[in-house]
Amino acid sequence: MKWEDIEEQFEIEIPRDEPLFPMNIVCDLLHMQYHTLHEIVKEGIIQQKKTKKRKKLFSQREIKRLKYVQYLIEERGVNIKGVKVIVEMNQE
Repeated sequence: MKWEDIEEQFEIEIPRDEPLFPMNIVCDLLHMQYHTLHEIVKEGIIQQKKTKKRKKLFSQREIKRLKYVQYLIEERGVNIKGVKVIVEMNQE
């Protein structure tokens, strides 16, 4: 049996809202400064999920939102307060 067949046969589905990634991994994935991510969380733009072990993690869905926030900050020149307004308007 080929590895591809084995991989396909034993594939697992991970919900996009499942908190998996700690802050330092998210910073590495997005090439984002820890301070910037901390400010985004502090402003309530992105929510970390607390697990049963009280760890704060991000889901794939939050990482996608963070990529959008990062785009607004880096490419469009929007500050964090402005990003918060834009995100709140999009949620309505």
